[in-house]
Amino acid sequence: MIKKIYLYEQMPSNLEENGMPINDWRDLPEITRIINSTFSFYGNYQHEGVNAKLIKREMFIKAFTENGTYQYFRIKTAKKNLSGITITATHIGYEANRNFIQSAYIDNGNGKQIMDKLKESLAFDQKFSYESDVTTYHQFSAKQVNPIEAIIGSNNGKQNLAGVCDAELDMDNYTLILRERIGDDNGFRIDFGKNLASIEETIDDSSVVNRLYLIGGVPEDTNYDADQEPIIYAYLSVSGVTEENVQIGKRENGDCKTVEDLKKWGQSLFDKDRIHEPKVTHEVDMVMLENTIEYRGLYENMMSLRFGDTAYISLKSLDIEAKERMIEYVWYPTICKYKSIVLGNDLGMYTSSIETQVTNVRKNLETRSDELINAVINATNWITGSKGGYVLMRPKNAPEEILIMDKPDANEAKKVWRWNLGGLGYSKDGVNGPYGTAITQDGAIVADFITAGTLQGIKIRAADNEFVIQLYNGKLKFLKKNGNSEIEMAAFAPTYTDDGGLQGINLIQNPGYSFALSSKNTDGSYLNVLEIPKDSTANDRKLKLFGKVNVEGNLYVNGTEITGNSGGSGEIPGELTTEKEKNAWAIWSFFKSIGYSEQSIAGILGNIDAESGIMPDTDQLYGPAYGLVQWDGSAYPLYGPNEPNGRLYVQNLLRKAEISGDYRNITTQIKLIEWCMHNGQWIGAVNPLSVDGFKAETDINNATYAFLKNFERAGVEALAHRQEQANYWYNRLHGLNPSGGTWRNPVRSSYSITQEWDQIGWGTGVIHGGIDVASIPVGSTPNIYAARSGIVTTVTFDETGGNYVIIQHDDGYWSYYGHLSSVSVSVGDRVTTDTVVGIMGQTGLATGVHLHFEVWKDAQWQRVNPRSVINF
Repeated sequence: MIKKIYLYEQMPSNLEENGMPINDWRDLPEITRIINSTFSFYGNYQHEGVNAKLIKREMFIKAFTENGTYQYFRIKTAKKNLSGITITATHIGYEANRNFIQSAYIDNGNGKQIMDKLKESLAFDQKFSYESDVTTYHQFSAKQVNPIEAIIGSNNGKQNLAGVCDAELDMDNYTLILRERIGDDNGFRIDFGKNLASIEETIDDSSVVNRLYLIGGVPEDTNYDADQEPIIYAYLSVSGVTEENVQIGKRENGDCKTVEDLKKWGQSLFDKDRIHEPKVTHEVDMVMLENTIEYRGLYENMMSLRFGDTAYISLKSLDIEAKERMIEYVWYPTICKYKSIVLGNDLGMYTSSIETQVTNVRKNLETRSDELINAVINATNWITGSKGGYVLMRPKNAPEEILIMDKPDANEAKKVWRWNLGGLGYSKDGVNGPYGTAITQDGAIVADFITAGTLQGIKIRAADNEFVIQLYNGKLKFLKKNGNSEIEMAAFAPTYTDDGGLQGINLIQNPGYSFALSSKNTDGSYLNVLEIPKDSTANDRKLKLFGKVNVEGNLYVNGTEITGNSGGSGEIPGELTTEKEKNAWAIWSFFKSIGYSEQSIAGILGNIDAESGIMPDTDQLYGPAYGLVQWDGSAYPLYGPNEPNGRLYVQNLLRKAEISGDYRNITTQIKLIEWCMHNGQWIGAVNPLSVDGFKAETDINNATYAFLKNFERAGVEALAHRQEQANYWYNRLHGLNPSGGTWRNPVRSSYSITQEWDQIGWGTGVIHGGIDVASIPVGSTPNIYAARSGIVTTVTFDETGGNYVIIQHDDGYWSYYGHLSSVSVSVGDRVTTDTVVGIMGQTGLATGVHLHFEVWKDAQWQRVNPRSVINF
């Protein structure tokens, strides 16, 4: 039956009244009680529990205890930790310690009289009643001390009341009872057996006395004017004492005036105080005992013990029976079971002083709270979440190992923890293994996965037959196995300044081994983006970049800045050296490639020069416009709402046009000009009215005027200046040829020619029409580059050529690239001989990885021998 725990803001006037139930405990709550010491509550409440926000310090808790009563506790701490809210509380009886006794003295009184005296000496009234069943009479003094301190504490340096009366303090909510003893002696006997793991036995025979040398007082009829000797009796023994086991001790009692009184008192030391028996404690793990199949009967018997009860324990090692009492327990109040109990016969240690009513709680529970905070939550969930389980120790009479199993029979169990001198291991396949998780005697840990917080001062290695990754001494190394030795290929390692200070982290590549960053395809293949080749050394450093490389910021080559605002592509005539001239050439080349006359392009350039100086990343001075043609969306945007920020307007247009690339780049803006020509910017106000008519214009001045009126619609026309600039650019660019007119091999790595252009093509039955270039090593997939500058006109796939690309060049040439595994360019891209077109592959009609390369002259598919332009 589950017992509830209740929460109160204030102590109720009726103690039977139930408060607010609190159920969402992360762990089972516990009550700890020790004779003449701690009586406390501990719990760990869930962060997300219903009452988490209500629990506060100084509130009250009611919980069910082992003697069948509900007891109240006052919360002393409520701390948040990683796993919950840790609550520690002390029994309500300790609230009496908030009071104070200035002075209380009784010359000769029994327990009730002394307790009454303490109560009447309190500084203020409380609900507590002070009671006692102690019938013997004693002298007692309490001065300038708290009540609980006087009864079981330090009593301001004097012997406390429990010690004076040889008594024990019991607490029942508001009732404080000084008892001759707590609990009963019902003759309960226990045989723990040998090697029971759930019982920890401690035996101390260092203070055993089995024969007494007794010294009494001076007889009452003695003449005190002469030197007198006290009464002496030598010796008083318990039965069974021999010279082999005798242990003699001296005891004195000045109140004994006759030999008979002295002997009677000495015998009481044997009969009551049991000074001839060793001091014994048994700490019993009740949870483990309950789950140990062989001792379940013993567990059920011990559950009937109550706090303070007597049990007679057979000590087989000494061949005696010890009389012990339950002097301490930890109790689960919700499930009404003991977690642990302590049996012992030395009560002196439990009548020593306590500093305050919460001293022992802090020693035991706050330490425990810290441990919970640092616990590995995942491991806790595994362990506390486990259901059931059986413990077997074998062989039964002299256990050598412990088995924890999912079934009571070891032969049937599948999930098994096995612990012996060889190690600790877990098997999911029965008691004979294999043990995939283990800690063995030789110091090895075997596990598929290890979860840890901090691992310090260790070496971690992950290895297969040829390759090793090692983390050790601040370095992450990548090693190649070479017989019995290992060769370092690359490593991450710290670097230091000349004076020994830590500077940073380096990736260090060793000669003979390459290092690369790669991108993976959906088919599992991957290609390099960055590579330090294996022939790179400190004296001859090399770096390769592949694919599209975008640089944001400043780029310097050998100390010279390569500006990135324009970003034009294509090879540039050597006569053009300034950035403005190179930008003009990019505009000239692009529009020529799509059919604009040179005169119409000059008209465009004259206007752009007036608008932005042919610099793409240009903002209008004191205005909203931006870019080559000073796009302005503040009043009449081509797309979207009014946008007063020219940069944002250009980006809006690029998204609408589905043009990718940096909006500040000249190539991107040139494409946007062409898109705008056909999407509302050209209004046809003057002749030529259409874009096609403008493209065919042969008069520079007329083209300049038409672009101004139909496209720019500038507020400040300055037509004469625009026409002057248009004529300048026509004269500057007309007749120039790009320096990139030369051809280059599209394969820049080792290769072999497997078929010439005039042979019959494999699988087609017709003239091959191109050259097949296969990679070395066979099957490798190098980058394929544009053989000459030009514009990409086709990117497609068919069953023969696979993935292929066609590039149109100046002077009536085209080039064809077939069987690519992937393509890196798009239709409309301007490319140079440094542009990666794609990756060599085996798509289409192909028997192996290779490039099918063709060159056409004067018209598409008019094939010529590629060797006529490239020396393969």
